[in-house]
Amino acid sequence: AVVSTQEDHRKQWYQRRVRGMVIGHSHLDGTWAQDLPAPTPAATKLPSKRVYLNTVQQLEQRVRVAESAGEEGKTWVVSLVRYLALNKDETRLRELLQRLLASSSPRVHGSDRLELVGELLKVVGASCQRVYSEFKQQLEWAANRS
Repeated sequence: AVVSTQEDHRKQWYQRRVRGMVIGHSHLDGTWAQDLPAPTPAATKLPSKRVYLNTVQQLEQRVRVAESAGEEGKTWVVSLVRYLALNKDETRLRELLQRLLASSSPRVHGSDRLELVGELLKVVGASCQRVYSEFKQQLEWAANRS
């Protein structure tokens, strides 16, 4: 009697488990998204001012430390620009891009200065269109001048 009770319990558990699962291709029509919870406002919110400033300071510090490290410095600059662009900090983006364009050195962070600015503009493009347009023109002007 004990064996059949355990067996019955196992079957009931399995049936409950299978009932809650999606079997086959019933959700290939895109209805699977209806089962997902709606995003909370907190998930789409920008970071607090303090968290934002701390992150920017840490990224800027890593850029300064890695200036002579070549490819590593470039990685940190791209990370900083991506973070600034996602948070729509046009002022800091302009300062950073202007500093790179005005640099007297032809190579910055192990890359050609103008190529690096071009790569950074690709990162900026989707988030900050005004900054992208402004510096795209400056980059073209600088490239024609060289």
